[in-house]
Amino acid sequence: MANISKISQMSRWQQMEYHRTRRKEAYERVQQFSTTANNLSAIKTSEAIGMGNIVAKVAYQRMSKTV
Repeated sequence: MANISKISQMSRWQQMEYHRTRRKEAYERVQQFSTTANNLSAIKTSEAIGMGNIVAKVAYQRMSKTV
């Protein structure tokens, strides 16, 4: 990351390119975080469905034993 005093010494074109590059890098990081978050969400959803299936199975087994 460039120092602010160095940025102010750059030409307008260089400043624009510097900020454009920084925005592009930030956008790529956000995309990576988004992908990771979506993957984690899918895993947690599958885990919750699995736990729900286990709970339903246990409940069904208990219900059938008491009858």
